[in-house]
Amino acid sequence: MKKIVLLAALCAVAWYYFVGGRTLDEKMVRAYYDQSAHALYKRDAELMCKQLSSKAIIQDETVMNGQTQRSTLNHDQQCEAFKASMQMFEQIGDRMGGILTVEFEFHIDSIEIEPGRKSAKVKGTSLLKMGETVMQFSSTFNEQLVREMGQMKLLRSDQRTVVRMAGGRGMSQSDFFSK
Repeated sequence: MKKIVLLAALCAVAWYYFVGGRTLDEKMVRAYYDQSAHALYKRDAELMCKQLSSKAIIQDETVMNGQTQRSTLNHDQQCEAFKASMQMFEQIGDRMGGILTVEFEFHIDSIEIEPGRKSAKVKGTSLLKMGETVMQFSSTFNEQLVREMGQMKLLRSDQRTVVRMAGGRGMSQSDFFSK
């Protein structure tokens, strides 16, 4: 009897590993982005890192004051970037007397679940405001999410971000939507 129970448990674990823990749906994709927003509001770089696949590739194009910077980051590099960003938030908050409001909103334009439900392609936009007008980061993104060991993870991101700082040149519509 013990062998049958052990075999059944082993089959359940194997099924979860190879099938159940690797499929996703639209609800899971939306929950992933809600969790990302929550991690940002908490300024929790570790939680943000946990949402990245170990194989993550992030391609970013950032436009600030008319200058464009392109970068390609892997998992570890992106985690360091998250930590640096959270430290920057703290420094700006300290300079503002300890009061820094952070507003973040995102809009998912489309979710395309791949055949087999093992990954999803997501297109959308986001806006991060620090201190309402101190800094604003407007982004468009194309991302691929996967499930790894039962968790939603970001595998690939192609994003373009326009940064606006108080006193800097304003963003035009062409800044946000140009390719």
